[in-house]
Amino acid sequence: MAPLLNRMLTPRFQTVLASAWISKRVAAKYVQEYIKQIREQGKQPEAKREVIAFAPPIQVQVLDVGESASYEALDAINGGEDSLFHARIKQNLVFGVSDGVGGWNESGIDPSVFSRSLTAYSATAAERSFLLHDSDEADPKDIMRRAFASMRYDNIPAYGSATELVVSLSLASGKLRTAQLGDSTYVLLDQKQKARFVSTEQQHRFNMPFQLTIPPISEVPLKPRSEDAKESAQFFRPRPLDDDPKEALRIRKEIDADDFADLSSVGFDAPTDARENTHTMAHNEVVVAATDGLFDNVRVDEVEKLAERFMQAIGKIQSVKDVPALESKATATSDLFGGLAYSIAAQAVANYIQGDLRSPFAERAKLAGYSFTGGKPDDVTVMLAWIKDTSKPDQKISNLSAKL
Repeated sequence: MAPLLNRMLTPRFQTVLASAWISKRVAAKYVQEYIKQIREQGKQPEAKREVIAFAPPIQVQVLDVGESASYEALDAINGGEDSLFHARIKQNLVFGVSDGVGGWNESGIDPSVFSRSLTAYSATAAERSFLLHDSDEADPKDIMRRAFASMRYDNIPAYGSATELVVSLSLASGKLRTAQLGDSTYVLLDQKQKARFVSTEQQHRFNMPFQLTIPPISEVPLKPRSEDAKESAQFFRPRPLDDDPKEALRIRKEIDADDFADLSSVGFDAPTDARENTHTMAHNEVVVAATDGLFDNVRVDEVEKLAERFMQAIGKIQSVKDVPALESKATATSDLFGGLAYSIAAQAVANYIQGDLRSPFAERAKLAGYSFTGGKPDDVTVMLAWIKDTSKPDQKISNLSAKL
């Protein structure tokens, strides 16, 4: 009986989670050096010139998330004003991105503190979700609600605003649930790496996304922080649960009672405004979640082409039968998937330095009646989830020939 029970409790789905991020400051520094190298090459005789690869220092993390794989949650990153998180709760993987609203810089408030604190609280809220059964689904909107309410309850000095996208993937059923507040969006790619769903920005008007806000409690002027300071900015994590169960329950009830009426009464957005969606994921489909630094600069068809290239290469490795060990094959495919995350983020940087580019942001600006050309320099944060259905181990990524 025990072996059968273990099989029943084993999640049907696994995923490889690849995250890539680079701040606008780090990218700008790299681009300046890259241009300098290109100019130096131009001074050399043509026979001595070398190709200089465009390789910005994008940080990448790749994790295999499954029943037997080791896993460690991440609650924030050093991504400029962007941040991300991922956490597990029973048979659910919860992940998301947040983008601090840069306008607060003019008031001397560092938006990165708010966005990093929000993702830290979101990771903890995910891990503290109450799920009766292992196969119960985590609720991303409730996670966003409890994270933000907990920030308010703890009264932390993390002022400012941020958008947030929270995604939960049930490894039991393959169901994907999302809660989106603002212009951090996501795309679902099918088995042939074609977009089957593209979420849209949630905005009050052009370039004014929905956002969670904790306004400063005083009018004391603050000194603007430098871009360098943001790279090492501190953030806040939730307080540990109280050792007294009754006190812990009292605190949870108080947090759950927060209806954000004080914010709504003065026109601020709340987690209750988040847009929800539910999708059923299939074997070898990919979730692309990102802050606006990606989709303001990279078209969906560009993401499709990059995904097609890398996923076909992964499929070719999987089809090779003389690989000495399954572990080597798994490592190679995970590395390639990390390469896809890197390449998507790098494409955003390469696009936004082009002054004559018809970027997605420029096209939306035109529709809104504004004149804008080129890309939009910004922090870039990307999270990819490659869905694997363990009941279909032999299914290939696509029936197309692999190309690199």
